[in-house]
Amino acid sequence: MSSPPVTAEFHHGAYTIQQAAARPLPQRFHPRTVRYSNLMTWALWFSYTLFQLNFVRLLQSETPVFLWRMWTCLLAEICLTFQELVLALNLLLFQFAVQDTPGRPCYRMIGGSAPTIDVFVACCGEPLDVIADTVAAAGAQDYPPQQLRVFILDDGRSEQLRDAVGLLNKTSAKKHGPQIHYLSRKPKPGGRSYFKAGNLRFGLEETRRLGGSEFVASLDADMIPEPDWLRRMIPHLILEDGLAMACPPQYYYNLPDDDPLGQQTDFDILFTIVEPLNDRFDATMCTGTGFVVRRSALEDIGGWPLAEAGEDLMCSSTLSNAGWKVAFVGEALQHGLAPESLRAHVKQKQRWVDSGIEVHKRFGFYLPGFLELTSKMTWGHRVVGTSMALREYAPITNMLSLILLPIATFPSQTNKYGSIVSEHSGSWSWLRSLFVAAYLAHKLNNFVLYGNIGLQRLAILQSLDIWCAPYSATRSLLSLLPAAFNPIVFESSGSILSSANERSRHNRTPLPYRLLRLDFLYYLLYIIYASIPLLLHLAPFTPADQDYAPPSPFPGAMIKLLVCIWRVSVPLRYILSPPTVPERGELMEPDGRGGRRPKKRMGPERGSEGGGVGVSWVDLGEMFLIWWCYFG
Repeated sequence: MSSPPVTAEFHHGAYTIQQAAARPLPQRFHPRTVRYSNLMTWALWFSYTLFQLNFVRLLQSETPVFLWRMWTCLLAEICLTFQELVLALNLLLFQFAVQDTPGRPCYRMIGGSAPTIDVFVACCGEPLDVIADTVAAAGAQDYPPQQLRVFILDDGRSEQLRDAVGLLNKTSAKKHGPQIHYLSRKPKPGGRSYFKAGNLRFGLEETRRLGGSEFVASLDADMIPEPDWLRRMIPHLILEDGLAMACPPQYYYNLPDDDPLGQQTDFDILFTIVEPLNDRFDATMCTGTGFVVRRSALEDIGGWPLAEAGEDLMCSSTLSNAGWKVAFVGEALQHGLAPESLRAHVKQKQRWVDSGIEVHKRFGFYLPGFLELTSKMTWGHRVVGTSMALREYAPITNMLSLILLPIATFPSQTNKYGSIVSEHSGSWSWLRSLFVAAYLAHKLNNFVLYGNIGLQRLAILQSLDIWCAPYSATRSLLSLLPAAFNPIVFESSGSILSSANERSRHNRTPLPYRLLRLDFLYYLLYIIYASIPLLLHLAPFTPADQDYAPPSPFPGAMIKLLVCIWRVSVPLRYILSPPTVPERGELMEPDGRGGRRPKKRMGPERGSEGGGVGVSWVDLGEMFLIWWCYFG
């Protein structure tokens, strides 16, 4: 990780600050090219969809069996595109709105003068060694020790952790380091804990009683900050009085090399394109850990907002509605642990869905005129919030598409296909041409928009949206029920264990046991179900007295079915041949300050590494299906 070169040094009150140029958006092409490529791609998709609707309208007099298959194909194609469409519209609005304004500069505070700050490490049952490494790194900050205090907020009420923190505090005192304190709240009989939000509010109240600091920072129990984390974050708040919170991205250090489940890839687009654009429009959302917040801003909104989940989004949205700003600082300043199993990763995704939906519902989905909570929000923040809310419900449309595509594309005994094509040859030719144009434009636009992130990483992310859809859709649907029927249960990712231990070189269960797990069988059954219509179309299975034909002249449905099968096979391939990740201790090294840090740390330059732009097997399959549909 390389820091950008310093371009200026100046004084601001008692503080000396260095400034570096803003990191540009990771795009290979001029912003104008990116904007119009995105716009043209989705204009073609809308045109193709309208022509599909028109074609179905022309066939209203056909047999009901034929007609319902066409409607089902059309619905499945639209459902599968919904999630990507929401993100694209969000990007389009901001790409045209912010034009070519520069991003947020990078800052670093130097010298011995610094404001007071309290660092919270919120934990609840994570392994002791994981918490200890985070606390040690927080206490070893390159920061004046008399201006810094570290507080462990333990909702697990661990005596072992209390003793370990006592030892860390003694060690820090011997080195003339900051004070390190252990705090744990007592549960109130019959009262609601509000999980992490309640823990953070407790920390704010206790530290104010002990003499409040000017700023407050928070780290997840597994997130190890860089030594200059505070020196790089605090200047943003010092230089802008109306700024309440500054938030950095998250990175993981225990991932397999190719990240098959998309755990870091899930963040790549968010932290390299989406959040930098949101920040230019003052519409940033809290990233959950590593943030620094102005204590007076939290007191202005009545303390940390209470919520069963989504405490980060709840706080940043409440601050925005109160007139404060939230910033995204695109520097790699913290590295943590990704869930170590397929099961833990799915649980984390489900918790994020629960968190997002609870916050979006609390804010009335950011629609104007409904709630006092959103009365002062800018339209930019409303766009971001509404877009996030729609993406939380997108797994439902993905799941619908997974169910409908195999049904709609199943071969039917009909001899009408040829006569329909000849009867409406003009409309059919336009439809085929528009499909090819939309397909090629979409591939080109992916390269233009995401080329520096890497098309292979983009494919991994798109696969994640599909194979995880059944789990996420379940949580989205349950959110529609009253809260009494859908209680939120907090479970930290670090405490979720898997008996398969699939990434452990020494403890991985044998292949036969992994094949009998429900998550493997679940995906295997779907692939069999979805492959039957595809194989029947491609196989030479046409009786002499029957004319087996595609259920509709929509070639996109067959291609999308192939793509869905490939994407759903990701966890199947992962379980069959899981990657090996070294034990956590092997990934760490001494930091020279009495603690340990990850050996391998990544940053924003991950986006410029490319991640591959080659042609994948599924691309070849799509090309073959296009050739087969048109010339086969």
